[in-house]
Order: sequence, then structure tokens, then C-alpha cells
Amino acid sequence: MAESNATQVILTDDGLKIIKAQNTADNAAGGVANLNDPNLMSVIEKQNNIGQFAGLTSQYNVLVQNAKDDGIDTTAVTTAYNDLNKFMADILEDPSHASDIDRVTYKKYQDAYNQELANIQNALQNNANNKFASAANATSQAATTANAAKSAADSTYAYANSEISVQSTATAKAQKAADDAFSQAVTAIDTGQAASQAVTALKDGSTLTIAELGNGLAEKVSNSEYASYKEQTASQIGQLVTDGAFSAYQQTTKDLISSKVATSDFSSYKDETARAINSKVESRDFNTYKTQTDSAIESKVSNGDFSTYKTQTANDIDLRVTKKGLLDQINLQAGNTLISSSGQLTLSGKNIYFDSSNPVIIPSANIDTLLVDKKLEAADISANTFSTNNETFTVDKYGAVVASNLTIRGVTNLVYNAALLGGNWNTIPGWTISNNGCYWPGNTHDGVPSIGWNNTTVGWTIFAQTKLYPLNGATGQPFSASVWFKDFGSDTSLQYSFGLVFFDSNQNRIESNLYGYAISGMKTAQPWKYMTVDNAVAPSNAVYVGLQYWSYNGHGNACFSSPMLTQTAHSTGYQPDVGNVVSAGIINGSVINGSTMNGTTFHGGDIINDANNMSKFYPTTISSDGHIYTTRFNPVDAMQTDLSTGALTTKYRAINTTNPNNHYEAYDTTLQADQIALFAGYTNGKDMSFTQSVTGSNQEGYVLISPLDGLTLHGDNQQITFNGTSDDVTPKGIFITPYGNINPNGTQNIWYVGNNMNMKTASFGIDGSGTYGIQFNRSLDIGNFNINTYHTITSSDNGPIHFNRADGKSVDIFAATVNYTSLVKSSLLSVKRDVRKADTAYWAQLVNSIDLATYQYKTDDNTSHIRLSSIVDDVNVTKQWQLPDVFISRDEDGKLCGVDDSVLLNATLATVQEQQKEIDQLNGHLLELEAKLNG
Repeated sequence: MAESNATQVILTDDGLKIIKAQNTADNAAGGVANLNDPNLMSVIEKQNNIGQFAGLTSQYNVLVQNAKDDGIDTTAVTTAYNDLNKFMADILEDPSHASDIDRVTYKKYQDAYNQELANIQNALQNNANNKFASAANATSQAATTANAAKSAADSTYAYANSEISVQSTATAKAQKAADDAFSQAVTAIDTGQAASQAVTALKDGSTLTIAELGNGLAEKVSNSEYASYKEQTASQIGQLVTDGAFSAYQQTTKDLISSKVATSDFSSYKDETARAINSKVESRDFNTYKTQTDSAIESKVSNGDFSTYKTQTANDIDLRVTKKGLLDQINLQAGNTLISSSGQLTLSGKNIYFDSSNPVIIPSANIDTLLVDKKLEAADISANTFSTNNETFTVDKYGAVVASNLTIRGVTNLVYNAALLGGNWNTIPGWTISNNGCYWPGNTHDGVPSIGWNNTTVGWTIFAQTKLYPLNGATGQPFSASVWFKDFGSDTSLQYSFGLVFFDSNQNRIESNLYGYAISGMKTAQPWKYMTVDNAVAPSNAVYVGLQYWSYNGHGNACFSSPMLTQTAHSTGYQPDVGNVVSAGIINGSVINGSTMNGTTFHGGDIINDANNMSKFYPTTISSDGHIYTTRFNPVDAMQTDLSTGALTTKYRAINTTNPNNHYEAYDTTLQADQIALFAGYTNGKDMSFTQSVTGSNQEGYVLISPLDGLTLHGDNQQITFNGTSDDVTPKGIFITPYGNINPNGTQNIWYVGNNMNMKTASFGIDGSGTYGIQFNRSLDIGNFNINTYHTITSSDNGPIHFNRADGKSVDIFAATVNYTSLVKSSLLSVKRDVRKADTAYWAQLVNSIDLATYQYKTDDNTSHIRLSSIVDDVNVTKQWQLPDVFISRDEDGKLCGVDDSVLLNATLATVQEQQKEIDQLNGHLLELEAKLNG
């Protein structure tokens, strides 16, 4: 700082007021700056957020309780709310002052909570819609049952009336049929029982009346959003079930049956018919007929004429068939019958039966053109070999089938692999098994294994689904299904559901058309139970159909067996899907054609001949779970590629190692729709089965490329390397480390940002010697601080510029000449301690002891003016220039820096005050002298 002559500064009251006003203005400006600072939450924003967050908490509590009542999982929304709540609690703790805030984190927590909140609301909406759909369906079925009951009664009456007019024995049949119909009608109509028991067996197995169902829905769905739905449903139930129309069905049916069956006319018919039968059967005339008939038969069979006929017939047979002249014969003996012909023997009849305990033996037979367009039927045909005449189809004694064209068709069961062939724990060909569902070969129904589930669930959990069957345009057609179910002991709160489900073209379940059978868990083991789903009509947007097994709300232990799905209105019972699954040891063929080919496993080539191939891999394998594997072994390494739904995984395994811990080099690469993952690490021992994972403790690093998260690096060797251009003989460029740092590669000394080498925006020295610095070639904005390329430092918001140390205190500034408009020293009493009135005489004495000198700096040239100031003698041990130590400035290490002008200036002020006192005294003496002279 250039030294100059002392200046007298006098602060008046007005000056102090001006300073105070300036401070007030500065504070106000600071408050406005807080509002504009994105990294601060102002007091105004805090007050607004406190009110909003209170409402958010209230909304959260209500929705979570509703979700729990409906059995919806609230874990995700609770986690999201707690994260947001904790983040906001720390910020809103002090509502009277602005606080720092990370806006990015704040938005992340807000977005996460809003997403989970939307998920909960959607789940509640879906549950409510399902309940209303079930209620409407139950109402419709109740009305249908009542109509059917009336129709059955009318039909029974007509049948009884016609039988009476034909014969008297119809009396008993009509009476019984009428009684049955009347009983059914009363059961269907009386006291609404049809609606409560025969129709509305609800999904949870309970038997509620329609009124009870309405009350239950009213309790569950009580908010205003669903009030209209509740009123409409109650109105429909009242109109169809409990009003006068339903009562009319009941009374009308009773009256019709009573009028036609229980009338006096009917009793008269019954009595007259009985008397007519009795009079004809028990009368003397009937007995006479019976006696006369018996006598006539006896007289014709036992008389001499009949014996004569018998003898003559035997003589005629002996005359025409003599043993010596026998060419064709029929020989009847005890235990043996012979029919022999030297020519053709023809058995002709509408039906010819061979009724034999032992097999019929035919040494040789030709079945050829005589059976064209006819059919040969048999329960079982056993033969050593079988072939067609032209040998287009043959079966040898070892079971090998050779056919020029072979088509295999299944039966009507649309469930692929309903018999669960090839099942193994949680893998069953043709099935999707999840959520602890598994293959139970030990629990069978009629020899068919089952799919079991022994676990605990809160919400609805699907644990098995069949392979989807394409409808091929069969919309509007009815489907039915059946399955056998066994409960080994489950919570009574648990529900099992067997669903017949339709899917759209994206294989999404069509929620508006769900058909199923639900049953509640039983505490003790139960016998097998038969479940059916009938008349499930495929909607217009259905493309696939399939079956699903579900569980809900509790712990269970149960299994399903023998599923059946058919395109019929009513279930037909289980049939194996023979023809849909072909089981064979080996199928050989140069070309195998088919629109759909299903199999457990397909191999390409022979087992790889390599000593390390202990798992007996083929070059190519297609497994039953949809994976395609290709494998290769060589003397250095082994590799395998796995192509599955949505992923491609390549594995590298080293065959040799020098690692003392028996670690073998290993790499895994996975390509998925949303990520490319490259893992580097090792396996513990040689992994020629490709079963060890290069994750966890075996992982040494990874690289992830994702459209969601970008590029992720982790590990000691994972980095991005730039090696320069084609002109660079040796690598030259940079490395970007896993921490995101930039390091030089080869001889690269700088790293710059800019348009090109000649238009650098900024250049950063990255050489190891530290020779190259950092250079900015454009204006630099740091918050409200701007440094341009024209020697100017600017406060962008016109605020003051502060130079502080890390501890927040002001830092020393070194400069040559400082030009300023005003120089202000902070001298507020509020920031000072040990304040005492200064001894101006003492300070004046120190000032007067200073040696002043004129001089020039060694760096000055001839144009520099002469300088005047005190001297800090940092050269001589015995100081040659007098300057009291109180005026000398030192750094933190005690090293001499220069003159402390702040102290010197105020000491000079003290000297001025002392001089003013002396002047006042001299003026007083002068006035005394003038008075004496004038006196």
C-alpha cells in the first residue's frame, strides 16, 4: 500500500447516522438475496411448507390406513414418506431463519413420495372397482336363478299333465317330479335363500345375503367418491331381489304347482288310474287269461307232434352232412366248437362280437381296401412291429418310430403340460412359478403331481401361471376350467384363488373380465376338493387365455393338481394334455418342421470333447426355461453365452492361474434393455460349470452403462482412457478415474475446454512437474462474483466483495498501489472488548519518537516520485531507524511485514488531540497577555 501524508478524520453525529442507515440497508439487501438464493430456503418459503406438509401428513395417514384395511402393501410409500419427512424436519426446525437446502435431494424425495402415493391410490381404486363388479355380478345371478326356478316349475307341470293322459303309471312319476320341482322352487325363492346360498358364494368362501353384502361394502367404501356407486348398487339389489317382483316369482310358482298338482282333478286322475289298473290286473278275467295261456304252451310243447318234428330234423341233418363226405363242417362238442371251410368263410351281420376270456388268435390277417372309409376300433393293440403297406410309417420292436410325415395333436385340455412333466422344484416346463410356489411330486391326485405353496403373504400373491394359450380370434366364446385343491392346514384369514384369466395382445391381464373360484383356508388338513369355473366368455380385446393360482392374507400350506382348461361353457373334468407334450429319449431328423415346437431341452452338436467339460456342455443348448446357451473350451479359457428373455450374458473363466489363493480370473458381461453391465473379478477355484458369480467378495470392479443412470465405474482398474489420435505413436491423452478425476495419459501436459487448440475456454495443467498452470480465457462467473479478461473483478449483484480466511475472519491483502474512493475501518463497539480511554499524551510521545525518511523502492524507476514514511528496519541488528514496535505489523509466524497504518493513523489522531490541547493553552495565555496589554 502506498504511504501518504496523514489525514485528519472527524466523525460527527450525522456521519454516525449515515453509517447506521447504510448497515440497515445492507441487512435488507441480504434478506432479499436470501429469497433469490436457490441454495437457501427463506423464512417465507418455510412458513408455506409447514402448512403444506401438515396437510400432506394428514393425507398420508388416511391413505395408508385405507390401504392396510384392503390388504395393500404400504412398505414403499411408508419408506418414501419417512425419507421426505426426515429431510424436511431438519430444515423446518427453525422457522424464523433461512436455511441451506439441497434442491436436488429435495426434489428426489418429493418425486419418490408422489410416485408411491399414486401407486397406493391406483391400488385402492382397483380394489373398489373389483368389489362393485362382484356385487353387480351377484345381483344378476340372483335374478337369473329366480327366473330359472319359475321356468322349471312350469315345465314340470306340463310334463305331469301329459303323462296323466297317457297311462296310469305316470301318476307316481308326475307326483315325484312335481314334488322335486316344488322343493327346488321353494329352495331357490324362499326368504331370498337363492341369492344368499345357491348364487353368491363369494370369493372368500363366506355366504352373505345381498343385504349383508351391501352393508359390508358400505363400511369399506364410505367416502364421497364412491357414494353414488353404493347407492346405485343398493338400488339394483332392491329392484331385482327384495322388491315385489321377486316375491311375485315365489308366490306365482307356488300357485302354479298347487293349482296343477294338488287340485282335486289331479287326485281324481290318480285314484281312477289306480282303480283301473287294479281292476284289470287283479280280476278273475286276468287270472283266466293267464291260465289259458299256460295250458296252450304246455299242450304244444309236450305233445307227440313236437317230438316228431324234433326227430325228423335230426334225421335230415344226418342225411345231408355225413362225416366221410364232409368238405365244410360245423362240429359242436363239449368245450370245443369248430367252424371249418375249404374256401371263404364269411361272417356277416350288423354287429359281430368276439366274447372271449382269452385273446382271440389270428395267425395272419390283411386289413386293406375292404376297410377304406371305415374304422377299426380297439381298446389296446399289441404287436412286435407295426407298419403301413407302403412303409411310410413304421414302429420297430425297440419302439423307434419312422414316418415320412408325422403330426401329433393333443386333446381338448388347453393347459400346456397339465401333468407337470419334467418338473423340478421351482421349474416346470410351460409354467411360470414364482413367490415360493414349487413342484410337489409327492402330493398327487389320481397320479398327477401338484403345484404347492407353503408360505406367508399379506397382499394378493400369484405363485403359478400356465403357458398362455392363443385364442386365434375366439372372442365371445365361452371357456371353462377345473382343478383339484387340497389344504394341509392354513390360516382362516387366508384366501386361495383359482383364476381363469384372459390377456390382451401385450399379455397384460384384462382386469374387467376376471373369472375364478375362491376358498378360505382351514386350520386342519382337508380332503381333495374339486373347483370349477364355468361360462367365462372371452372379451373382445382378449388374445390369450390361461390359469393362475393365487394366495392372500396369511400363512398357508396347500396345493393344486390336475388343471383343465377347455373351450366349453361347462367344465368337463381333467384329461391329460397327451399330444401337447412329446416325451422321447432322442428325436433324430434332418429337418423337423412345425408351426410350434415345444420341448424340454434341445442340443446342437455333440458333447464338447474337453477334459475341463465336466458338466458335459453341448456347443448349443436350448433349455426348457427359454435360455439358449453356447459354450466353448480352449487351453487358456472357457466361455459361455446365455441368451434369455430380456438379457444376454457372456461369461469368461480362466483355466490357469498363478494366484497363491487359488483365484481364477473371471469376467461377466450382461446386456439388458436398460443396462449393460461388465463385471471383473475371480472365482474360488476353477469354475468350468459357470456357476460362480463375479459379484460380492469375488468382485474387483464393474462398469455399468444405463439410459437411466448413465456411466458408472467402480474398482481399482475401472477408468475411461483416451489414447490420442492416429498421429500419436505412444498413448497421449487423459484418464478419467472411478472418482471422476482427470489424470494425464503418456506425455499429455494440459487438459483444456474449448472450441479447439486456438480457442481454449480454459486450460488446466495436469503435468507431474507442475510447470503448466490453469488459465481462463473467458469471463468467469462464480456466483455473484465475476472475473473478466480485462483486469476487472466485478460484484454482479453490486454487493461488497469480502476476502476471508477459512475461519471466517478477514484475511490480509498485499498490493502495491491501492486507489479507493473511501476507506472504512470496522470499529463497532459491539465487536470489541477491553475498551479503555486512550492516553493521548502517551501515543503522541510514541508518534513523535518516529524517525521519518524519504526514499524510493528498489523496483522504482527514474519516473517514480520521492516517498516519505517511517522505516521498519529489518536489516540492522542495532536498529538505525526509530519506530516503536506497536506500529509494526507481523504475520502469523512473527515475521516483519511493514507499518500498521491503522494504529499509526489513530496514534497520529491522538497526537493531534494533544497538540490541540497545547494550542488551547497557548490561546489562553495569548488572551491573558492581550488583556494585560490592553488593560
